[in-house]
Amino acid sequence: MAHVEIEPNILYFGTPVVLVSTIGDTRDLAPISSAFWLGWRAIIGIGARSQTARNLRRTRECVLNLPSVREVDAVDRLARTTGTAAVPESKLRRGYRYEADKFGVAGLTAVPSSTVAPPRVAECPVAMETVVEAIHPVAADGGGR
Repeated sequence: MAHVEIEPNILYFGTPVVLVSTIGDTRDLAPISSAFWLGWRAIIGIGARSQTARNLRRTRECVLNLPSVREVDAVDRLARTTGTAAVPESKLRRGYRYEADKFGVAGLTAVPSSTVAPPRVAECPVAMETVVEAIHPVAADGGGR
């Protein structure tokens, strides 16, 4: 078998996929696979220059929506989208496109949250309304090519 180098759009190595909903100029919904929990705290890893990161720094609120296997297609439809209107060149080269209505693109339903401004995803069996306690830059340069 030959060794093949790849540059996938998104890496999901069997870790839980989380759909992070935030509020910016529009509602944003981003799939991430870098999430784990320590007690009552969720630790998430996202690109420092992403729309999600900008929204979190500004509002300090989000909803961590945990999709089930029934939402796999919806997660895939979000994989190459960005909530940033001026799509960075590095993302354009990888096939990303701007989407103002990521809930619509994914075919998911936004419903009001109880304690935070960003909406929950109605189809997700678990939705955790959260407030950002701390932000720790790790790969401020984006870490990608």
